[in-house]
Amino acid sequence: MDIAPGELVMFLGPSGCGKTTTMKMINRLIEPTSGHILIDGQDVLRIDRNELRRSIGYVIQQIGLFPHMTIGDNIGLIPRLLGWKATKIAGRIDELLELVGLDPSAYRGRYPRQLSGGQQQRVGVARALAADPPIMLMDEPFGATDPITREHLQNEFLKLQKELRKTIIFVTHDFDEAIRLGDRIAVLRERSVIAQFDTPERILSAPADDYVASFVGSGAAIRRMGLTTVGDAIHQGVLDRALPDGSTDGIVVRCEDTIRDAIDAMLRGGSAHVTVHDAAGHPLGSLDFERVCELWARAGQVNDSHVR
Repeated sequence: MDIAPGELVMFLGPSGCGKTTTMKMINRLIEPTSGHILIDGQDVLRIDRNELRRSIGYVIQQIGLFPHMTIGDNIGLIPRLLGWKATKIAGRIDELLELVGLDPSAYRGRYPRQLSGGQQQRVGVARALAADPPIMLMDEPFGATDPITREHLQNEFLKLQKELRKTIIFVTHDFDEAIRLGDRIAVLRERSVIAQFDTPERILSAPADDYVASFVGSGAAIRRMGLTTVGDAIHQGVLDRALPDGSTDGIVVRCEDTIRDAIDAMLRGGSAHVTVHDAAGHPLGSLDFERVCELWARAGQVNDSHVR
């Protein structure tokens, strides 16, 4: 397995298959007994363990904040161990709190018990980013949160990753989370044998075998709608340049929204079309439900009745 710089790779598989064990071998929380793990061409077994771990961010489901330390002290822990100056650490703490959507003046001096589970998880991500590590390991970081909080954290995480472009290995057993977040997904069998290592689109459209297909289930077409943006659909010729009724009013989606978002908007608004805006808010045309169905049918992804 080769993971490129800036790539977000999901480790997906059932409980007990070895996802976390494999990930922990990267920062030597578990020592490999054979084989090689290379970071920038250097074998991790030849790197001092403490030095290795300080250069890799680590986020776990239980978050692991120290309860007797303030949020600021938790985030600043690794920079202090690395000998950063106090002024630099203070600036980094405030920068990271703002980055994860927490007001530094309100949260810097609080203790973990004074935060909600979702807020603690954000602090856990901030702490992992504190020393600006090139690599991050994330072990089901959002698994213990409720569905609404988890979706919000996933959205915020995607925004962060677009800005920071860290190399991330993310362990999950949630297939929807894997296809939503990952650049590529490693579907693992027992003992971490790779069943398929591919993009979400390829795993949905061409699962390698019945084992991989069992993760995909019967909702592959709908899930693919969540991966295809309105902008992608426009390139495939489904945009009507004429706005409905010659107006820019009504239900609006943007090019970066997904086809699934567009259909959801149609259903909520009780309309068969939506107006598409570009990133600057300028209307480009309209997207029609019938033409989306035709696109999916032409691509062999789903028939009209399935979408309906």
